[in-house]
Amino acid sequence: MNTFEFIEYSAKRYGIDDSVAETMVDMFCSCLQELIGAGQVVEIQGVGTFEGVPIFPNGFNHQNNIALFKASKRHMLNFKASNEFIKHYE
Repeated sequence: MNTFEFIEYSAKRYGIDDSVAETMVDMFCSCLQELIGAGQVVEIQGVGTFEGVPIFPNGFNHQNNIALFKASKRHMLNFKASNEFIKHYE
């Protein structure tokens, strides 16, 4: 399911206008990105845990290469599904 399909589903599920559903989904995604980008761990009960983990946890010898320096500071998203979520979809 992509973002557009999720917006349509949310609008239909809760009986709201597509534009309202789009705003709500955008707000949620934006907040999630900001929190994870700031180093927070976001746990949503019944769904799972989102966190940012460094791509190179032990650092990276970039030897004054700016592109490699930027890459060494990047994080990737880690999602761990909750037990409830896993049981529901087994």
